[in-house]
Amino acid sequence: MRRTWKLAELKQHIRTTKPEKNWLLSTVDSVSHSLHIYQYHKSLARKAFDAYHAEHDPNGIKMFAAAMMAGTDEELEEFEEAKLASEANLIAAINITRNTFDIFAQIANALALPQPLYIEDCTISKVRDRLPKSPLKTEITRVTKLHWFRYLAGFSNTLKHRQLISHKPSQKYKEGTGEYLGGEAEVAAFKHHSKEFKSYWVQEVLEGTVEMHNEIVTLGITLNEHCLTPAV
Repeated sequence: MRRTWKLAELKQHIRTTKPEKNWLLSTVDSVSHSLHIYQYHKSLARKAFDAYHAEHDPNGIKMFAAAMMAGTDEELEEFEEAKLASEANLIAAINITRNTFDIFAQIANALALPQPLYIEDCTISKVRDRLPKSPLKTEITRVTKLHWFRYLAGFSNTLKHRQLISHKPSQKYKEGTGEYLGGEAEVAAFKHHSKEFKSYWVQEVLEGTVEMHNEIVTLGITLNEHCLTPAV
């Protein structure tokens, strides 16, 4: 059975032990709210190219015509809207996922560090490095080494500081058989600092964001255990 992060229990802990930090209550609520916003953008990103999936466009003709700008004005407008919806909602889903880690860092900073960082200096990596040895530190260390965590962080920082990462609609075929799987957008490869990330289909990146949201829940459960388990 899938475990859940019991936010209500964490909020009660804050009210009882950290009443002077009641601002944390809204920070905890923002984790839940961010998840709802993420689900909205993830759903729209997945649906963007529905009209070009194999069941609607079995031979890829519609997708090919749109990509070659050979359709009617209405078809071209539909295609441009699909491109924009896919790109905009993917970016939103990635940024919200990455930002949720920083929201978690604010909570862990206030509740788990002996000497909390200033809010403006608080990041998930700084909290990780300042935490005493504990299961919470171990879990944050594990998560921040995962491929998709690094991918989302690199993607978000590249957009924030330099440029948009190319997002190109294309026809997707099954490897080995050449079976047409439908139209989808491909996110280009990019480099962030010394790390190079290969290109992925949008659906693959969205699966990565799902994996990272599951890891946020794991971190939250570990934080609850850290805060609510009586010291021996």
